[in-house]
Parts: sequence; structure tokens; C-alpha cells
Amino acid sequence: MKKILMVSIVVSTLLSAQETTQDSIMQQLQGMKTKSTTSSGFMPAISLIADVSYNNISFDDKEHTDHLEIPGFIHAGTDAHSDHMHTPLAGNDGFNFNYAELGLSASVDNYFDLMAVFHMTEDDFEVEEAYATTRSLPYHLRAKIGKFRSDFGYINNKHEHNYNFADIPLIYLTLLGDHGINEVGAQLQYVLPLPVYVMAGIEALQGENEQSYGIDGFQDVDDVSAPGLWVGYLKTSFDLGGGTLLGGVSIAKGKTRINHLEDEHAHEEEHEGEEEMEEAEGHAFAGDTTIYGIDLTYKKYFAADHAITWQSEYLYRNMDGTQYNAEGTGTSLEKKQAGFYSELIYQVDRNWRTGVRYSGITKNDVSLNPDITDDIYIASAMVEYHFSEFSRVRLEYDYNSALYTDDGEKNNQNQVSLQFNYAIGAHGAHAF
Repeated sequence: MKKILMVSIVVSTLLSAQETTQDSIMQQLQGMKTKSTTSSGFMPAISLIADVSYNNISFDDKEHTDHLEIPGFIHAGTDAHSDHMHTPLAGNDGFNFNYAELGLSASVDNYFDLMAVFHMTEDDFEVEEAYATTRSLPYHLRAKIGKFRSDFGYINNKHEHNYNFADIPLIYLTLLGDHGINEVGAQLQYVLPLPVYVMAGIEALQGENEQSYGIDGFQDVDDVSAPGLWVGYLKTSFDLGGGTLLGGVSIAKGKTRINHLEDEHAHEEEHEGEEEMEEAEGHAFAGDTTIYGIDLTYKKYFAADHAITWQSEYLYRNMDGTQYNAEGTGTSLEKKQAGFYSELIYQVDRNWRTGVRYSGITKNDVSLNPDITDDIYIASAMVEYHFSEFSRVRLEYDYNSALYTDDGEKNNQNQVSLQFNYAIGAHGAHAF
């Protein structure tokens, strides 16, 4: 019902905008006076992106793919099957409709621009972003309010169709989930008056990210007062060695409420009658979490359609607080975890691109489990052909050595995917 309602609202909005556009045109043809703000009633710029793929997936052990986990980050039967995860960790074999993305944008008036992005799958319809951005603040300032992808790091504010590979890097998935930091809140950015580009930004966000933060209390633990998450960053870019270097440092600091107290019941029901399976124990966590990030991107053009790009990020998370069991007993818990990804992309010409990426965990210290593994990584390679600016096909191979069974045994995954991406409408050029 909720999905139908959301779709109806979007369709009604588009039809209303179209009628307004037609009325405005008729008024102008009839010589009627219109105010300078009438442009806000015109049809907004609209784009639609569709992504489909065919996946061939194999595992070392095909019999134990129902409850895969990434130790210390995503445990079997919970996070991997959350409503906010696009697919389980095992992935979907065969043909897949990955997503459709509907974008709307327009100038509201002389003071604000409005942007909205709706993310659609076969089962879900969600507002991925909907925010207003100021147009003319003084002193090189720009503000944003609404729901938006944070400018934390480099890749966090990008949409899926702008990734160089099919999925978000492993370190982002494990620390921030497959949506990254995508929150309701406010943002303020300031471009420093310097000879090179330097931008400082701060964001006050609700803090609902389920992978590292969260605001809902449990048992005797109170809810988090908003804003629950603060993000700050400093970014720069300048020419170097015939190319352009982008760099940044980021920090995301907030309160954490993670509630998996119901996991025990879900695990028991799914494995009812299998006496050899151990019962999962529900738990919850309350504390503070800080994530630090460093990103570097270097792009060198040899010609207009011939370039090479090196892109890397390193993230470090410190979680410090108390873990609770179903009886309310608390135990001190601290996690110090880190990882990175690095990818090299070679653009051969206007049609062909190829690249490789390595994404791995370098630190996985969990105080309650000192023997936990840090042998967690994914290696990927891809080649893609662009028929035009609006359509492409990508062939990708992923060797996933990050997945373990709930018994602690590694279950490596090999995946070959053929991915098709199409865009229509007023889809702007991708950011550098």
C-alpha cells in the first residue's frame, strides 16, 4: 500500500507540473503578465535510469550460503537480510532488475534549487534524496536541507550508476551499509578564498544509519536526541603533473543504538528442527562511534576521451560502548576496525573503459572476540563499452573472499556479471 501511494504521489506531481507548464505557455501566448517566479511552476528536469544484469555466482561450498556473514561487521541472519539491504550477501544468481532511479530537479525561485531522487526496485519504492540547495548565499557559502547523501569521503555522495564497479566498496558496505551515509539533516559548506580550491563542510544529521549509528533506544537505554550524527570534512583539488589531484579528510561522529535483540527468535524459526544448529543470541549495543576517512583521486587526461584515474579511500572506525543481551546484562565492547579500497580505471577512448579494484579490511579488533579474523577482501576487474553517453554494458568479475558461514568457515564467492545501464531525460554529466 505504501509503495502504491508513493508512486501515485510522484505520478500526480508530474502530471500537475505538465498541466502547469501548458497553462503558463497559454498565458504567455495570450499576452498575460507573469511574475518572475513563474519559472518554478514549469516542468522540472526529469531523468530515469534503469539497471539490469545477469549474474553467474559460484561458492566453495554451495550448501552453506543461507547464512553468510562478514565477521565483526555483518552477522548471519540479521544485517545481511535487513530491509535496507538491496540483496543478501550471497547475491542473486541469474537475471536481475537491480534498480530504477527517477530524478527531478528545478529552480524553486531566485534563492533555492530543489532536487529529488527516487530509488525503485521490484519490491521497494523509496525517497533516496530530496533536498533544497541555496543559490546565492554570501561569503562563498552554500547550504542544503532535506534528505541527502553526505559529502563524507569521496564515493559516499555518488549514486550507484556513477560507480566504476557494480557494488559499493567493501569498506563502505561494512561500516556504512550499501546506502552509505544518507540522512535527513542540514549541510553548510564554505569555499575558502585561496589560490587553489579548498572547501570546508559541516553536516548535522538525524543519525539513523543502521550499520554504525542509529537513534532508537531499547530496554532501559534512551533514544538519541537529534541530531545524532555530525559530519565534517575538508576537501581540495589542484593540478599536478599534467593531471588533477583531489583529496580530502572526513570525520563522522555520533551516538550509536543497534538493536538485534530479536535475532535469536528469527534464527530459531528459520532453523526449526535442525538440532545441529546453535541458537543465535540476540544482542544490542549502545555507545559512541567515530569514523575517520582519507580519500585521494588523481586523473590524468592524455586526450579528451583518453585518461587514467586512480581512486582510493581509507576508513577507520572506533566504536566504544556497552553490548546488552536479552536479559539486559551489559558488557563493555570496543571495536577498532579499518579498511580501504583502491581502483585504477583506464579510459581507452570514448567507448571503452577497463579497470581493477581491490577492497580489503586491514584492522578488525573486537574486544569481546580477540581471535576474530581480518582476512577479508574483494578483488574485482571490469571492462565496459559505452554505446553513447546514455547507455553502457559492463562485464565484471569479482572474487569475494569476505564471506564466512555462521560456523566461522570461509566460503569464497566467484561472480561474473553482465550489467546493462540506460538513462533517459535530463541526466547531467557525472562529477569528477
